[in-house]
Amino acid sequence: MIKSILTAAGVKFRRARFLKPPAGTYAVYMDDVETDGPDTPEPGAPVTERHACTVELYEPEPDDGAEAAVEAAILAAGLYYTKQDRYWLQDVQRYQVVYEFDYITKRRI
Repeated sequence: MIKSILTAAGVKFRRARFLKPPAGTYAVYMDDVETDGPDTPEPGAPVTERHACTVELYEPEPDDGAEAAVEAAILAAGLYYTKQDRYWLQDVQRYQVVYEFDYITKRRI
């Protein structure tokens, strides 16, 4: 789901990091997954997966349009998010905005 959100936002993205970051605004995401299900799972048993997602948006200069696109894409997916205020990262010479959101999926094992 996170890939479809960032694709809809129109932002270049990678999981964990870019080896060679692009020149413009880009995003890096992490998707922590916690599973839960029956005490003694058998084949075909349902398992839930809780995804705790973090999207780090990196901007060479403040990019309100990219932020609005990410926020709109998250909301269009039916999710709510927490947004940290933009701050300057001296070591990479970029602004960073962090989004966090959760969602739950179900699958069978």
